[in-house]
Amino acid sequence: MSQNKPQLSCGSCVLTRICLPANLSPEETRILGGAVERGRELRAGARLIRAGARTDALYVVRGGSAKSCGLMSNGEEYVRAFHLPGEVAGLEGFACGRHTCEVVALEPMSYCRIPSGPLERMMATLPGLRRELMRLLGQSLEEAQRMRIESSTIDARGRLARFLVDLSSRLELRHLSPTHIRLSMSRRDIAHHLGLTVETVSRTLAAFRRASWVEVRARYIELLQPAALASLPVR
Repeated sequence: MSQNKPQLSCGSCVLTRICLPANLSPEETRILGGAVERGRELRAGARLIRAGARTDALYVVRGGSAKSCGLMSNGEEYVRAFHLPGEVAGLEGFACGRHTCEVVALEPMSYCRIPSGPLERMMATLPGLRRELMRLLGQSLEEAQRMRIESSTIDARGRLARFLVDLSSRLELRHLSPTHIRLSMSRRDIAHHLGLTVETVSRTLAAFRRASWVEVRARYIELLQPAALASLPVR
């Protein structure tokens, strides 16, 4: 006779320490967990959120990864952010009630969904959740401002180095190797995120490789000297 699998909860999830419940009390985590819809999956390339769609939920990546992207006035794609397990997607849609970005799975991914109705009610009664969402909103705004500044003040080497160092730190937080990185995003995605061309990303990676700072094999990157990347001067 097969045994029933234990019911997953926010409190027992391995991502609790980096997900929404990270700064919540056990009771707040229990209440939040009761509103979470789990076990949802997407294939690579599928859309989690469509730009222009009404905001009816907040999403958290559970496995795999995704990108938030959109189109500029000239029709070129830009990538606003990459989302790793434990990170929230779709937060920008709460500003005006509709999503301004597409969220697309970069690889097969699983996610949790928190409907906006229960979420708004919980924000009114759970101060920990309210503080956490405000922190995420502030963090998103700060990141957007930083990217705008860097696009005009930091050269391609500095932008790509910071991207790799930041990605390394985020992976380490998830108990993954900070030096042996499998990129789920393409070089085109990275270029559209950093405001560069694909050719510039490729040339810059080649320059890092010649300096023995990285080793590159298709989408696999080994950071040989992360300190050198982190200390690259501006301009």
